[in-house]
Amino acid sequence: MLRLTYDDNGSTHQDITLQIGDFLSVSDSYYFLLEMDEELPAAVRVRTCLSQMITAWATEISEAKQTIYLLAELHDEFSRWIRCMPHNDSFEVQLGWSTEAGHDLNSLRDATRTSPPADWQECSGSEPVIQTRQEILHFGGSMESLHVQTEPLFDPTPIFEHFRGAYGTQLLTAAVAHFNLFEKLSTSPDLFLPVGQLRQELELEPRPFTVLMTALKAMGLLVQDGDRIGATPLAAEHLLHNREFEVTNYIGLAATSPDVLGMVERLKTNRPYGLDVNENGAAFIYRNGMPSAMEESELARHFTLSLAGRAKNVAPVLADRFRIPDAKVLLDIGGGSGIYSIAYLARNHHLKAIVIDRPEVLNIASEFAEQCGVADRLELREGDMFTDDFPEADVMLLSNVLHDWDVPECEELIAKCANRLPQQGRLLIHDVFLNDEHTGPLPIALYSAALFSLTEGRAYSVAEYRSWMNKNGLSVSGPIETLIHCGVLCGIKR
Repeated sequence: MLRLTYDDNGSTHQDITLQIGDFLSVSDSYYFLLEMDEELPAAVRVRTCLSQMITAWATEISEAKQTIYLLAELHDEFSRWIRCMPHNDSFEVQLGWSTEAGHDLNSLRDATRTSPPADWQECSGSEPVIQTRQEILHFGGSMESLHVQTEPLFDPTPIFEHFRGAYGTQLLTAAVAHFNLFEKLSTSPDLFLPVGQLRQELELEPRPFTVLMTALKAMGLLVQDGDRIGATPLAAEHLLHNREFEVTNYIGLAATSPDVLGMVERLKTNRPYGLDVNENGAAFIYRNGMPSAMEESELARHFTLSLAGRAKNVAPVLADRFRIPDAKVLLDIGGGSGIYSIAYLARNHHLKAIVIDRPEVLNIASEFAEQCGVADRLELREGDMFTDDFPEADVMLLSNVLHDWDVPECEELIAKCANRLPQQGRLLIHDVFLNDEHTGPLPIALYSAALFSLTEGRAYSVAEYRSWMNKNGLSVSGPIETLIHCGVLCGIKR
């Protein structure tokens, strides 16, 4: 295996790892920073230099018929080079070092040579490995194979907030124009009703009722006092009929829009969008015995790759902010594209990971694992997380999984993980979190509506997760914030 990893740890030291076979070498990105405009962020400068360097490797390797040397590391008083000796369409790859100092070299100008660098010697402990031309070209040909584990330069959270904002329109219009929620509250002189009575009058089951109430509280339109829910002054002035400044008819303009009607149907039936027009099955989750898009190749591929867009932003941040350097095996339950496991594997070179998911989904994970050079340490196991036994692992990860399921299923999965963990084993729940009062934040409340529409779940609070974890003997810490409203809770089995 030939592999180069850049880990943006914020220090420019000990952040580049070169692997040839079983030999690992760690170096600093400092010298690469000297080659580019200082106005650019450090991570961008390093990535650009490394990309230029490995692209130069690819150009030379593609036609090489003689031994070539590839610049790999820059140090104060020496440099490391990879010698590639051709044998038919393969190369014997050997790591060595030269007395040429890092400050005298340039990653683009000196990326390749056909003659040995000064005083070149093989590195002690590094054994030669055989790589085909295509394997080296795959490594050196694009940024896809340069494993850069760093946060995006610009936080994409606002984009997600705008994208999910439409659920606010749907819920508000449903409450005002279809469920007449505020008119029901107006039957009480103080505009408050007991929670149970309001849910009964709205004819909603607990999950849709929670989703709707949470969103309206986050909008500042409802307030809860003990076991009673009432209209805020804002709602009382503008969302009750026959008030001087009421705007209910304006909101009612959206009452017949397809999205609003769809949300009303979801709230009334407590069912996610179906796989087909007859509502037969589920579009975005898998449950044994129920038709699911996750069992159909093209649909599963489309949905998994779509979610991978978010995961590629968040996973490196999770692996950086919650580190597991002492872990041996990571079990990624419902791991989908495998991107969260891949981020941890890139940071922890002695770690092995197992992803459990449906067969069609794991096809995507296999592609990503090959692209990122971790296929030899990532096991892809077909299974049903509810019915199949979990393999042994000292760290288990549920990343954006539990929000797809209702409370009983969440409790079941957490209990199953806790029972399988060894003593001092860790369960990581990486997800979005409502506040404990279920009054927001608004972006999470609207995302909860999206989850409600597409799955059998919703967003949960830290208090809810903590209670389920504590009940199963896990000592909980966190959450630690990651990205796009996500955070991670850690439960340690005592």
